Amino acid sequence: MRRAATDVSVVLPTHNRLHLLPVAIGSILRQEGVELELIVVDDGSTDGTGAWLDCFAAAEPRVKVVHHDRPRLMSGARNAGIARASSPWVAFCDDDDVWAPGKLAAQLRALQASSARWGCTGVVVVDQGLDIVGHHHAKGGQVLSGLLEANIVPTGSSVIADLTLVRELGGFDRALLGSEDWDLWIRLAQRSPLAAIDRPLIAYRLGMISASMNVGRMRAGHSVVVGRYASWAAECGVEPDHSNHERYLAKQLLRAGARWKAASIFATLAIRHKRWRELPRVGAALLAPRLTDRLGSARARAAVPPAWNQEADAWLQPLRGSDCERSHDRSEARH
Repeated sequence: MRRAATDVSVVLPTHNRLHLLPVAIGSILRQEGVELELIVVDDGSTDGTGAWLDCFAAAEPRVKVVHHDRPRLMSGARNAGIARASSPWVAFCDDDDVWAPGKLAAQLRALQASSARWGCTGVVVVDQGLDIVGHHHAKGGQVLSGLLEANIVPTGSSVIADLTLVRELGGFDRALLGSEDWDLWIRLAQRSPLAAIDRPLIAYRLGMISASMNVGRMRAGHSVVVGRYASWAAECGVEPDHSNHERYLAKQLLRAGARWKAASIFATLAIRHKRWRELPRVGAALLAPRLTDRLGSARARAAVPPAWNQEADAWLQPLRGSDCERSHDRSEARH
């Protein structure tokens, strides 16, 4: 059997994010100790992304570009990248997230040391300037029960998986317009333990969320996944955590400035689900939504372990303040 030319195929879907894309791509191509190919799926962008990518790929043999005339959304774009992958492992990265230089190498070592066929890492949450504002730990092992309760994988940008297994499972479900990543993680967890590295090897960038965020669509996706795996959850003796998902939606709405929608969810959590600690947030969301969001952000920032701050800051610092570089790249693409 001929050995694959690369260790990992990285799938990066993008749509109208040319102002962020070069930083994400750069963090992937700077991976240390790993042979990789990067498959960028331009999912119907209209901001010049396609032309920039073609120009970039012409000078960088590790990069392959897939163009979609019309958006196929996240699942369709990721699946298109999976179809083009040629390495034993496939990893995913969103176009606004960035990786530590040793991310893939650390994951491959963890996978080789275990029987796991997929893995993830810890995450630092960053703002638009890549300053650290929060974090999420990663927990591995037999995680099916935990995933049937809630999506415990910090972000899809941290996931690496056996390409053959991902293809056997059918990839991401295009019928889902929400929770499609959670759906695949559950199916992976049924087949394999998770090799988790609890270190800050991913920076998940908080974006500017529209006030018209489609909560109904997100709820619908969550509901479909819960129903789809209800029998598995019953066998494992776990209950899906609806309350924390609703609280997540409320916090997103609060950040977007949708005070009434956020307050309504907090009120429902307090009254219907007996989560009385949410009751003060009803008034806070209505009267001072921005202050409430800032206070929550300050608490999240203060909770980041000092060792995580130190490790992540070391690899994030060279990436900060690169707006001028991105503007130059865009200017070069137009000539």
